[in-house]
Amino acid sequence: MRTPEEIMQELESRVAVIQEQAGRAESLLAESETTAADEDEIVTVTVNAGGTLTGLRFSPQARGLSGTGLADLVLEVYGQALEASGRKTAEIMSGLLGGDSEAMSVITGFTQPRTES
Repeated sequence: MRTPEEIMQELESRVAVIQEQAGRAESLLAESETTAADEDEIVTVTVNAGGTLTGLRFSPQARGLSGTGLADLVLEVYGQALEASGRKTAEIMSGLLGGDSEAMSVITGFTQPRTES
């Protein structure tokens, strides 16, 4: 039978490991950026791990598009960047939470592309 001191040492050790893993995941997420571009590289979009738009560039070819065409292309490329960012985020968090944990399934539900019905 283990002593209370042994149990506390084991718990403290587990907490230290979890804190270290969480800190590493936090750093990776903070540094994570995803950039996507359309096939012709007319529009380039960068998002952070949370999907926030952090960069948007247009090539000179963008001048040849209508406003609606350019807007549609931005939304399309932004969606691609979000999907890729979601995959990165899920991969980072999987290392912390375990790929098949209940918490990971919640994250995956938010990071996978939504299908329109």
